[in-house]
Amino acid sequence: MADSQDAETIRAHSRETEAVAPPWREVFAGARGRLTAGLLLLEALVAIEALIVATILPAVEQDLGGLSLYGWTFTALTLASLGTVPIAGRMTDRLGPRKVLAVTTVLYVAGLLIAALAPSMLILVLGRFVQGMGGGGLYVVSLGTVAKTYPEQIRPRVMALLASMWILPGLIGPLLGGLIAETIGWRWAFLAPIPAIGLGMLLVLPSMRAVPGAADEERLPILASLQLMLGAGLFLAGLTRIGWGTVVLVPAGLALGLPALIRITPRGTLVARRGLPAAAAAAFLASAAFLAIEGFLTLMLVGVRGLSLTQAGLIVTGAALAWAAGSWLQSRTLQRVGARWLTTFGASMIAVSAVLVSTGLIEGLPIAIAYVGWGFGGFGMGVVFPTIPLSVMAEATEGREAGELSSTILMDFLGVGVGAGLGGASIALADGGAISLEAGIAGAFAIGLVTALLLALVGRRIPDARHVDSAA
Repeated sequence: MADSQDAETIRAHSRETEAVAPPWREVFAGARGRLTAGLLLLEALVAIEALIVATILPAVEQDLGGLSLYGWTFTALTLASLGTVPIAGRMTDRLGPRKVLAVTTVLYVAGLLIAALAPSMLILVLGRFVQGMGGGGLYVVSLGTVAKTYPEQIRPRVMALLASMWILPGLIGPLLGGLIAETIGWRWAFLAPIPAIGLGMLLVLPSMRAVPGAADEERLPILASLQLMLGAGLFLAGLTRIGWGTVVLVPAGLALGLPALIRITPRGTLVARRGLPAAAAAAFLASAAFLAIEGFLTLMLVGVRGLSLTQAGLIVTGAALAWAAGSWLQSRTLQRVGARWLTTFGASMIAVSAVLVSTGLIEGLPIAIAYVGWGFGGFGMGVVFPTIPLSVMAEATEGREAGELSSTILMDFLGVGVGAGLGGASIALADGGAISLEAGIAGAFAIGLVTALLLALVGRRIPDARHVDSAA
């Protein structure tokens, strides 16, 4: 009886908000409010855990050793997500989000436990891989639930709220991670989120009963997903250290991964065909541009300009605040100006930021230019990042929202890996003595600039998701 009442409450709120843009309180009204609170809590926990782990890894390496596997603690997370996102999306449509959320949460928690108990860096990387399997699925279920449950007019505000869940973690995450590592030990950084994850599940799962599955005879892309994961792994491994291995691994990764990517994503994704394919391509370009720049900012500030880690970290904190401001802007303007304009605008901001942060490589120019410049980058990404999936939600077929969103999410994760990988390859040339460190970092920033300019062009081809008759 309670389940049917929750379902009717959500449907009633949906009908009430079809014609008029709702106030912010509508996001937290009734059964929808419990769902919103649970989604926000889970997002905040993922954010805190991600930022804490990035801080404690030096302490982990000191305890477990395995410096050669250090980078794979992040790569394993990305590769696992590539393998599970397409499957989780289709399963969410087929079974409903509730069952898939339960499975992916179990995987995520299992990964945390494996990492917390790891006797070696290799086992910790395995734990991060399992965690990535769950984390990729959690993200798909979360956005799929937004698409299936919330009226179109409310979605931009939900996405802005989800983005805001990274602000506080961005401010306290590194400090909290250092405190945990220096007091009770780094293993507790993996254990501490588990009880709160349970609370988030208690809030979310009952509300998800109102979202049924749908008949879907399409086969799950299991083999293609595994093939893509392996191909991406070979490609990224080839970029880790430039040499003869690069000549073998990069082409092998492309040969293995591209056919699988073509099978999983909408037809025309690689050429940014207008509509959903362009949205998937835009998600890739946005993440690649952002990571190619942000991944190497602190290296520039510390390695070239001689700043401390604390001083360098402020540029990331400032960008996180600017990101939240950009998300707020899109929540107020999407239904007036449309997703295409917002994506082009945000991409232009990222491109401008790539030029401005590059001034930090030139001695004599004020370093403040780079700090302000990356604020533009964070603001632009805050506009673009929620706008692209919102454009997909507006165009998605009813009953297949999560599956169609999963292609965009998959390309987002792939962009993270490729952007960081290509930027890292430029840095690897400097590490090998082929070019200077300044030239290597400039190469990474140039990759970010080019992909941001491509995003500005592709952004004109995504679904527009505009409703001229609605108020902001």
